[in-house]
Amino acid sequence: MTPGETVEPLISAEQIETRLQGLADEIIRDYGEKPIILLCALTGGVIFLADLSRKLGNNTTIDFVRASSYGDGTVSNGKVRLDCHPKLDLASKDVLVVEDIIDTGHTLAYLKKYLEDMNVASVRVCALLDKPSRREVPEAQADYLGFSIPDEFVVGYGLDYAQRYRNLPYVGILKL
Repeated sequence: MTPGETVEPLISAEQIETRLQGLADEIIRDYGEKPIILLCALTGGVIFLADLSRKLGNNTTIDFVRASSYGDGTVSNGKVRLDCHPKLDLASKDVLVVEDIIDTGHTLAYLKKYLEDMNVASVRVCALLDKPSRREVPEAQADYLGFSIPDEFVVGYGLDYAQRYRNLPYVGILKL
């Protein structure tokens, strides 16, 4: 940590593990044996994707997209930038977007429109975290949600501040 920065634990590794199993159970219940493409929103969603995909079993394929509205700041600028596109042909496929966090909703709304324009069969969203008090795009909602959190800047379990803290096994509130 940089001097003056601290991370106050918010969601423990144990809580995350328990909720991951619950999310996997919900997804399996809804999709059954249908193949699904897990589309991970890089970079924050990678750890969540890895742990979730192991719980979902073998009927999944993984691909990636990178969209961001943060840069190195702690507040979304509302302008979504897409700089990594999926490599798989997603047309007529069931796609589950795996997101680290839904904040203002701009990135998620952008991704859903992007996928719908690719003529996917269906698009649903699985998000580890949601900050409903910050929502600027009301229709940006998760179909599968890990945790709803207060309006605090969080790091850990894939989430970063200036590319740091992703490796923490828990989610914590960054204090600058």
